[in-house]
Amino acid sequence: MKKSTMKKSIAFIALIIGALGVKAQQIEIIPKAGINIGSQSIKDGINGKSKVGFQGGLGLNLATGAPGFSVQPELNFVNKGASYNIGSIKEKINVNYLELPVLAKYAYGPIYVNAGPSIGLRTGQDDKSKLALGNLKKVDFGVQMGLGLALQAGLGKFIIDGRYNLGLSNISEIKGQNIKNRGMQFSLGYAIPLK
Repeated sequence: MKKSTMKKSIAFIALIIGALGVKAQQIEIIPKAGINIGSQSIKDGINGKSKVGFQGGLGLNLATGAPGFSVQPELNFVNKGASYNIGSIKEKINVNYLELPVLAKYAYGPIYVNAGPSIGLRTGQDDKSKLALGNLKKVDFGVQMGLGLALQAGLGKFIIDGRYNLGLSNISEIKGQNIKNRGMQFSLGYAIPLK
């Protein structure tokens, strides 16, 4: 993907968030951390088995004014990759991303569901992944969907969040090779209201 296209995508997402933020009746800031159980789907190849990595970041939950509905953009660091068996050797590869999901969220009491698009910018790729998969593209598009629990605690809420991350774009730079990221993310956070 060209840098100009990526900049336009990020600017468009920022414009939407800005417009929603003006109308927001309440904003919550949510620091969070947890694990990513990552894997990779490879067309006509060996699919990677799951491996555990760190993920964490910061979210903003923006109330829309409609009961139960909000929009939650986030900026997260996510360690992705997979575990591969090559002969008798088991290799774990690591690929790091800065990821920006923008999730539509609906809460019913303490339970919520969310879903939306995400864009990831690759910030690191270890040598093992370069040997096994070649160079990977800088940008990864996907969708996320999940559910969670928000429990009142003091001024804010403890957040227990689980979601599935489905990569939609081919991240391989090798012609004819198709690799897509997959992952289950689990995190704990604390929603702090800003009024």
